[in-house]
Amino acid sequence: MNIPRDKILHLALGLITLLAAMTAIWLHSIAGLGPTLAYVTTVVGVGYEVQQRIRGEGQVEALDAVCTAAPGWVAWAILEIIK
Repeated sequence: MNIPRDKILHLALGLITLLAAMTAIWLHSIAGLGPTLAYVTTVVGVGYEVQQRIRGEGQVEALDAVCTAAPGWVAWAILEIIK
């Protein structure tokens, strides 16, 4: 059976998304909303940069991942301040 590369990449992304979502649910249950927001934005930021590298698209930069993750970390800080 010959499965196109694109379909395999979609399957891999689905599995990675599932694992990330399960981790977020677990993290929320033990640590609360703030750490979960930081985790999710970090996973999205790093994941997007990895995807760019794999596909050879765009410019892969660590600072891009940091900028994507920052709002989740700021939200966590704000939630801690207003507790």
